[in-house]
Amino acid sequence: MESELGPGLAAERGDTMITLAVPTYRRFDLLPGCVASARAGSVLPDRVLLIDNSGGECPAIPGAEIIQGRQPQSVAKAWNDAACLVGSQGWLILCNDDITFAPDTIERMVDVAERTPRAGIVSPIEGQRFSCFLLRYQAYLDVGPFDEAFQMAYFEDNDYAWRLMLRGWELALAPSAVAHVGSATLAKLTTEQMTAKHAAYAHNESYFSKKWGGPPHAEIYSTPFGGQS
Repeated sequence: MESELGPGLAAERGDTMITLAVPTYRRFDLLPGCVASARAGSVLPDRVLLIDNSGGECPAIPGAEIIQGRQPQSVAKAWNDAACLVGSQGWLILCNDDITFAPDTIERMVDVAERTPRAGIVSPIEGQRFSCFLLRYQAYLDVGPFDEAFQMAYFEDNDYAWRLMLRGWELALAPSAVAHVGSATLAKLTTEQMTAKHAAYAHNESYFSKKWGGPPHAEIYSTPFGGQS
């Protein structure tokens, strides 16, 4: 049966592999729902990778394989590791561990990516695009890796969005009814970890502004200051 999105997507995909990679940091209670919802859709991931940023604490999750994240952990490192593991072998979808996929989420992202050759990323969530997104490997090669100078999980997404646009890549939208808890990891941080979180945020905010001459959406430079990535 043909998809409502257009000609049969399975026929368009052929044997193209879809990999879902989920960085996670101690919110293991969220992972079963995230993985199960992705594996219950109209188009299924062929492979699910859990990038364990906890240093080896992630338990086994049915339908997924665990990849140890590099320490000290960061989202940028996890995204780069996933991109290197998948390479040009099909589509890579990256998402937070607090995402619940709708039945059509992956189908819609792949459909838009297939139909929009200049889409560097495709997301189902407007305003929070890097919470769940399909990354085109050709764009990744063109723009370069996520900047690992950003600590933990702040501003690396703004940095990459700006770099994509500078290289002429689109940030496309494939709307779907994705559930996103938002800041779920923060709810489990200890006082010490919250202190580290605030320090990382301040570092990343300052680094971004220095790199691009202003904060997100007010960037001045078209090439990064000081030769950064």
